[in-house]
Amino acid sequence: MTTFFLDGQAFDSDENESVLETLIRSGNSLNYSCKKGTCKTCLLQHVGGELSTGAQRGLSARLKANHYLCACQCKPVEGLKLKTVLEQDLFVPAQLTERVFMTDNVMKVLLNVSETLNCVAGQYINLRRYDGLTRSYAIAKVDGNVIELHVTRKYNGQFSGWLFSTASNGEQLLIQGPLGQCTYKADYQQDKLILIGHGAGIGAALGIVEQALAMSHQAEIYLYHGARTLEELYLQKRCLSLMLAHKNVHYRGCITSTAQIDLSGMRCQQIQPFELAANEHPISRSNRVFLCGEPEAVVKGQQQAFLDGFEYAKIHVLPFEYKDLRSVKRG
Repeated sequence: MTTFFLDGQAFDSDENESVLETLIRSGNSLNYSCKKGTCKTCLLQHVGGELSTGAQRGLSARLKANHYLCACQCKPVEGLKLKTVLEQDLFVPAQLTERVFMTDNVMKVLLNVSETLNCVAGQYINLRRYDGLTRSYAIAKVDGNVIELHVTRKYNGQFSGWLFSTASNGEQLLIQGPLGQCTYKADYQQDKLILIGHGAGIGAALGIVEQALAMSHQAEIYLYHGARTLEELYLQKRCLSLMLAHKNVHYRGCITSTAQIDLSGMRCQQIQPFELAANEHPISRSNRVFLCGEPEAVVKGQQQAFLDGFEYAKIHVLPFEYKDLRSVKRG
């Protein structure tokens, strides 16, 4: 058993527990979401004692310099002293200005942020509600101080359920970020871009394409959207319009359901998006892959891309991390 301190209170950690696991078991109300060090929701500040290896893995240089760590990645060391992070140190105010249903289960959310965050499509933010509930959402588009998110309604989802059913325009929220590196950079101009958006991940994937075009990308761009049904290809018209307007942009819709669907006359196939992309693009040093969407699909795609020979440094991932509240985990 190891004893560490948070805000002066002692906590006894069992063997192999993280700081977050100990706090949860002890009834502490620290916010968390993914428990993998991705979302940065469970940040604490290190104020004394020895810090375990990996506690700050994945944090920006600014967060490290301010002695922040991820509670879910920190293994307690005897005498470790931590401090709760104040909201004003990491979050900025924002207002919910618009909610638009894209499908029955996908909503476009617009947020007006009180200050410029210098974020781009493909990054993500942590969105905090009035009661402290916090979730991570991918950025689909940025227009000045307005951030566009595409939110999927989750079964038993506390935050998404609130956005879909109860929230109203004018709600005051807090934003932390931007976070993540699944973004387009000027250095990529000569690379062939292969972007795969699973579900609402198409919002971020299309945003990356639009960012690339705005920066005069020279090489070919291939965009794939994986959805269960035709109705869930909710950005198809926008993607097709972009393809018509730019000769180097190519779009394909992929239906992942095995049900019999009439796809005649549609620019889509009944196939997994990564499978189609892998078939259409031989391994090349000029290929750069972007994967956006549900965690399981993104991680599986990342692993497969690496095993297929893609350079690991050229595989960019943006998984939507969230708490799974099911009593029985997904199959």
